[in-house]
Amino acid sequence: MENASKALIMAGGVLIALMILGALLLMFNNLSSYQNTNTQTTEEAQVIAFNNQFETYNRNGVRGSELYSLLNKVIDYNRRKTLEGTGWSDEGGNLQYEPMTVTFKIDVTALSADGTNRLFTRQSGNTFVIDKNKNTFENSIKTKIDNLENEYGSDSLVNITTSLTRIFPENPTEAQKLDAVSRFNNASKKVSIDSWDDIKPGSEIREDAYTYYEYIQFKRAIFDCTAEKMSNNTGRVIELDFEFTGKFN
Repeated sequence: MENASKALIMAGGVLIALMILGALLLMFNNLSSYQNTNTQTTEEAQVIAFNNQFETYNRNGVRGSELYSLLNKVIDYNRRKTLEGTGWSDEGGNLQYEPMTVTFKIDVTALSADGTNRLFTRQSGNTFVIDKNKNTFENSIKTKIDNLENEYGSDSLVNITTSLTRIFPENPTEAQKLDAVSRFNNASKKVSIDSWDDIKPGSEIREDAYTYYEYIQFKRAIFDCTAEKMSNNTGRVIELDFEFTGKFN
């Protein structure tokens, strides 16, 4: 009888141990499921937050100034956050995100003051592509603009380009030359000139002014977003395409 009681006690102990173990396993599985769900929810929220940065550009009537900001943002993102990151502080090696591409089409002659393009030069039928392999925007456009603004001041350049035809008239009379010099000096705060020779056709100042005029026109240009593409792997925006409407604002 005593042996039977001991056996029942042992069996009960084993049963309790199994119940405790089962409860622990169930709790562990529930915790893992919760963590996985929480991780998935966090990742989805990050994707939504990321895409929201770019959804504002997925529309008609995007100004060139907005597109200019987008191009800067995409270049910075590709450099620091994607597989193509190359700088010492880049996170791309860990994040493994796909690089973004922005394509925009524009008739560059519409930006020129005299039919010659100095800033937006023709590329593949007026199509500009900014992606992991091409950064012509930053190298040939943004750098030029930054240099001009540092030399003349952005306010001065805006003033000069606003009075472009009066400061840089074609075949001017002597009186118009004097007036042009005076107008330039009134518009320019950092650079001053002494004579018409400083701003005559072919002069460095005239070329700089016509270059900046293209930038001003680009910022005024109106674009429509014609395509948006998401990554099949992450759900993130990886491509935006734009086309010039032929209008300015």
